[in-house]
Amino acid sequence: MQLSLEDYQNYKIIDGPLKIENIQVYHGANYFSGGPIVLLRINLGEYDEVFTNDINGFYEKLTNILPSLFEHHCSVGKPGGFFIRVKEGTLLGHVTEHTSIELQTLAGMDVGYGKTRSTLQQGVYNVIFRYLDEIAGVYAGKAALNLVNSLLLNKEFDVFEVIEALVHIRELRMFGPSTQAIVDEAANRNIPFIRLDSYNLVQLGTGKFRKYIRATITSDTDLIAVETADDKYLTSLMLKDAGIPVLETIKTDNVNKIIDFQKTLNTPIVVKPTQGYLGKNSMVNISSQKEINEAFDLACEFDDTVIAQPYLKGKSFRLLVIDYKFIAATELAPPFITGNGKNTISQLIENLNANSERQIGDKAKLSKVQIDITTERILKAKEYTLETVLPENEILVLKKSGNPKLGGSSIDVTDKVHPFNRFLAERAARVIGLNIAGVDIIAPNINESIIENNGAVIEVNAAPDFRMHINPSLGKSRNVAANLVDMLFPVNTQTRVPVYSVTGTAGKTITVTLLNYCLEQEGFNTGLTTSDGLYITGKCLMKGDMTYPEHVALVLKDPTIDCAILETPREGILRRGLGYEYADFGIFLNMYNEHLGNDDIKYIEDLAYAKSVVAEQVYENGYAILNADNELVMESKERVYCNLVLFSKNYNNKEIKDHIAKGGLAVFINDNKIFISIKDKIEELMPLYEIPLTFENKAKFMYDSVLAVVSTLITNGIDLNKIRKYLSDFKPDINTLPGRLNFIKIKDFTVLIDNAHNLVSFKGLKDFLDNFKEYKIGVIDAAGDRSDEEIINLGVIASETYDEIFFYEGIDNRGRNNGEIITLLKKGAIQKEFPEDKIKVFINYKEAWETAIREGKKDYLITILTVKAQETYNLIEKIS
Repeated sequence: MQLSLEDYQNYKIIDGPLKIENIQVYHGANYFSGGPIVLLRINLGEYDEVFTNDINGFYEKLTNILPSLFEHHCSVGKPGGFFIRVKEGTLLGHVTEHTSIELQTLAGMDVGYGKTRSTLQQGVYNVIFRYLDEIAGVYAGKAALNLVNSLLLNKEFDVFEVIEALVHIRELRMFGPSTQAIVDEAANRNIPFIRLDSYNLVQLGTGKFRKYIRATITSDTDLIAVETADDKYLTSLMLKDAGIPVLETIKTDNVNKIIDFQKTLNTPIVVKPTQGYLGKNSMVNISSQKEINEAFDLACEFDDTVIAQPYLKGKSFRLLVIDYKFIAATELAPPFITGNGKNTISQLIENLNANSERQIGDKAKLSKVQIDITTERILKAKEYTLETVLPENEILVLKKSGNPKLGGSSIDVTDKVHPFNRFLAERAARVIGLNIAGVDIIAPNINESIIENNGAVIEVNAAPDFRMHINPSLGKSRNVAANLVDMLFPVNTQTRVPVYSVTGTAGKTITVTLLNYCLEQEGFNTGLTTSDGLYITGKCLMKGDMTYPEHVALVLKDPTIDCAILETPREGILRRGLGYEYADFGIFLNMYNEHLGNDDIKYIEDLAYAKSVVAEQVYENGYAILNADNELVMESKERVYCNLVLFSKNYNNKEIKDHIAKGGLAVFINDNKIFISIKDKIEELMPLYEIPLTFENKAKFMYDSVLAVVSTLITNGIDLNKIRKYLSDFKPDINTLPGRLNFIKIKDFTVLIDNAHNLVSFKGLKDFLDNFKEYKIGVIDAAGDRSDEEIINLGVIASETYDEIFFYEGIDNRGRNNGEIITLLKKGAIQKEFPEDKIKVFINYKEAWETAIREGKKDYLITILTVKAQETYNLIEKIS
């Protein structure tokens, strides 16, 4: 029994020794892979460090239940390699990985990639494998674990039921062959795609350059033309008026008119709905009054009006026209069986479907023939049942259409089409106004003009199926998808907006905001994702952390933007993936010790490797922009296959010197000025003190962001004078850069709002505030997802920065108990012998802010660290 998608998503994991602790789906490049993956976090329990060769009978059971795993080479590098590993001994996480892959492969989804990695928790492993459809991938992972647990528990497991379920998911969820061919062709041209629904609605390209397809209808296809093609009577009239040979056609809601029509013709006729497809509710080659009455009633089940035409003997041909040019042609034949006087019709159909080229659904060369209402009506007309033994040599046609979806066969005849028939097909498409059309012709053959051999154009179809041309039963495959993509995106037309992706430990939001400002000044309509919100052409559409893949997709789908600027943090890379395939600019700002211990990241080198995916996933003609001062950032240089740009705060940096010597583009600071080196020519851009964002060189932690933005603008070919102006004009305040050094004057004291939240930003802020002589009050919190040690160290830095401290919590506890963060912060401050009477604590964050502001006096500088900059500012406005 076939289940619903919801049932498949709720597929249960059996109770066994191996447990799934978490399932995570990644949609883009990520820490583990350059493409989409499913991650199963598996606890091996009692089987931790128990190898397969120590599990009695496991090898024999596995080879028996899933013998096709023989094709997995594994690290051995040859067929049978994985089984060798199992026989010699491997862990069960590894077995689950290969089983997850093989179950998908057996269901026609060849994924072929996986790996298993240990975590920071003993006995727990991350099992990673590719998927083509995420629901199928997750189902396969669960089923793989169930299979392994069943083997361990000596329980039965039905592999075929799992494969059948995966095939069903595949047919429900994956693109049809036409859509898949178009998407593949677009990908070959570096045209990104975004799936817009669960079926075949797809966006090709991004931003203002995007186009839509739904199967083979495009956003450029004329709606009136589609409606016209759906009306077979109107189509016939228009073609006839254009001099195209068609059959005489009547349209009526009166069966007697059809009977009279047949009598006048004195020949068999065809009766079908005015609007229909795939031969549904139609009857062919009928002439008796009884047959006509039955045909009329059948057609009326589908449409209120019915058309009738003379029955034309001959072969059925489909001519494909794209952009009003003939592209390909196939001869179509409905599925049939031939009697042998021994087997029943049911058995003969079963034998027909046994052909290995026939598969369930529409992804193979031939589809299995389903016994549907059309087949049943054909049998009824002949007074046959499925149990009838078909007489020897009798041919029984099982469908009324040769469409491959119904099990029909297709033979490529593109090179045989008579030139005049090509002309007629193109003319038919032009008359109806369809830029993509399937023109159906019945004729004795297609290599003669149908005017000469009494053929006719039967229909003009919108959304013609490409499968019969791409994967014909016989003959040459035609890459007709290329013609469609050519039509949508002619040579030398732009298909995607440039994507700027920024990662690093500190300064990401500052960088994307400054870059966004500069590009807006340059005339770009920008889409921007940050940890503060999502902005389209300068308007905030959504507030909060908008840096995950779904937010990236929202920007790339927007039809008004001509560039996308993305803040790309650690969380997205490690937990969800990038959300895009490739960027045009991958900017790696810096790398510092932060968040170690989270997401199974133990070492800073591993975290740097994760973030380096931003620099690696760049188009070949794009730019990776790296901080030459940071050794961990520079390690990614060896994995970059695009143009390389380096920036540094030190002209004497060896990486910078070597890069300049090779003629590379570099941006650096020397003598408190920014310089640019392009092709061995060094030019001064401007002094740092002229850039408001540096606060007269006091805010040195801003340098990475400024240098990265300058590097990016230079690669865009923006004039140096314009860059100088943009950097000089950008004034950081609560409106332009909320939460980043926002100074607010209140009477005779000053409030500073900032979003310093980690060790490096706390240290940078300390160095900045050391330039001020005022009495300093720090209103400090910390996110609960940081380690105890890191929160304590934040308290230490706070004690070295301020004369008085208000510790608070409540905004971002992330699971910690009330008071826990404050206790750790206070512990750090007291470690440095900070006076306890100068420390106040608050559970209510608003109370902390308000108390600090009300205690403000002349020559006080009150620094409020907050992730809610606007809310803080509003409170200040209210009480000041």
